[in-house]
Amino acid sequence: MPLLQKTKNMMFNKLNLTLMLTAVLVSCTPFKKPEFRMPEKLDVEVLKWEGSHPTIRTRAVCYNQNNIGFTFKGGEATIYLDTLKLGKAKIDTSFFVPAHSEFKVPAYLKIDMPYLSAHGLRLDGTIVTITGKFKGSVLGIGKTMDISYKGKHDINLIMKPF
Repeated sequence: MPLLQKTKNMMFNKLNLTLMLTAVLVSCTPFKKPEFRMPEKLDVEVLKWEGSHPTIRTRAVCYNQNNIGFTFKGGEATIYLDTLKLGKAKIDTSFFVPAHSEFKVPAYLKIDMPYLSAHGLRLDGTIVTITGKFKGSVLGIGKTMDISYKGKHDINLIMKPF
């Protein structure tokens, strides 16, 4: 085998070994959950109104506190305002999140307005609770993480033209 071919094979093997070692180290390093960084005033957009069940969108502001980026691959969240269940959101978006960066997760859900109105929905000084799961992957290794958040917020209701 010519010297040039041997050199190329050795470089290829070293590259494979380096990639494999990196993947093993990343999979062994504990991956920290995204940290919620919700603003005091939360925007909630009413996107469409069908009878008494509007569809809304809100965005959870999170921070990737890890030294590596990851691909956010969706999830689900149940959202409460005080003790009232606002609804369950399926999050079906996917995007890359760089290391040590803030990112926004959009949540869409259809709410039952008569139920919320009958039980005293407040928009100021409301305790917002979010529970659910986020999915993500690093170098092809997938992980599902339980998430939870609780904080006091003012809700900024934004009516979109329908």
